[in-house]
Amino acid sequence: MNFPQNEMDTILNGIRDFILIISPDREILKVNDAFLKHMNYAREDVIGRKCYEVFKEVTRKSSNCHSKCPLEKVIREKRHCQAELTRLGSDGKIKYTELTIFPIWEKKGKISKFIEISRDITKRKTDEKQNQDHLRKMVEERTRQLKETHERMLHQDKMASLGKLSSSVVHEINNPVAGILNLIMLCKRILKEDDIKHDELDLFGQYLDLMETEIRRIGRIVSNLLVFARHSKIEVVKFDVNELIEQTLILNSNLLKINKIRVIEELEHNLPLICGSEDQLKQVIMNLISNAVESMSRVSKKRLTIRTFSKPEKKAVGIEVGDTGAGISQEMISKIFEPFFTTKQKGKGVGLGLSVVYGIIKEHGGRLFVDSTPEKGTLFSITLFQELDQKKSGSTLSLPDQPG
Repeated sequence: MNFPQNEMDTILNGIRDFILIISPDREILKVNDAFLKHMNYAREDVIGRKCYEVFKEVTRKSSNCHSKCPLEKVIREKRHCQAELTRLGSDGKIKYTELTIFPIWEKKGKISKFIEISRDITKRKTDEKQNQDHLRKMVEERTRQLKETHERMLHQDKMASLGKLSSSVVHEINNPVAGILNLIMLCKRILKEDDIKHDELDLFGQYLDLMETEIRRIGRIVSNLLVFARHSKIEVVKFDVNELIEQTLILNSNLLKINKIRVIEELEHNLPLICGSEDQLKQVIMNLISNAVESMSRVSKKRLTIRTFSKPEKKAVGIEVGDTGAGISQEMISKIFEPFFTTKQKGKGVGLGLSVVYGIIKEHGGRLFVDSTPEKGTLFSITLFQELDQKKSGSTLSLPDQPG
């Protein structure tokens, strides 16, 4: 059934989608009003011109119409094809178009013309971009909030550990202070004597040496406390794991002494330096020691073993912290790294310690394993690499019977 030309024009102009009829040699034969209005063209500016001339002129370099036009694909595959194009109208504004081209065949099997039907998807694309920008900003804001929360958790846990040390450190400082006070009083008594003998002067010198030693000892304790307590920025440096462990043990020395815990150090000499945050990894060792002390509070055999060793094949260093405490049951072992999970009595802890340990090791791209048997003890195994690669960072939590 053939429609008169004016009826065909009326039908085409009544369709809101953009319609072009194109000849096999890319010449535009007919367009509807919706297309002319959308592209801001007059009919005489379009009819008789090549389609790529209309959609890509010298002043419209941003158009991808010529490179992505599906017309060649229609000819090659002998079926209609669809594409999404970027076109620039005569006003120079970018217009996003969803385009479908249908081939019209002659009786002899040749293509007589192409019918192009397209629609403007500029608003949809703009909305999608706005949504993507909004989501990106939300992700950035959420990431910032999580980072701040993580830093607060680190500092909160550090302060909790510092609180546990406070009573033992008071004794640690009081002992040398009392000794120094006694020596000062003794020296003052010697100085009051009219006739000071030579051997008393030698004794006087020994007293001064003892006071100097004790004062330096107090200085080291206070210095370690200040370093551990400070809320500092994370600084990635290369450091000796053994020195870090020794410093942490000095800080905990009186806590271990009060709880009558025997410390066994098996530190391999000449370990390769590790790259990471010395402050954060000191917090890891501090938390593991603190947990070990608490786990051994009700057992008779109290041994804390700290071992370090190199892993040349992995360019890494291993750290093991083991105790002879109460151990962890199979049911609990999968939960111990969850934030705020704790088996301690109310007021004894908030359950941040091991979750902080897990987070720090993860940030350092290391591996963390735990092996525990109830009533026999727990062993934490850490692997830290010589080079810190944030792109490959991630930790592995292993359940018992999988030593690190």
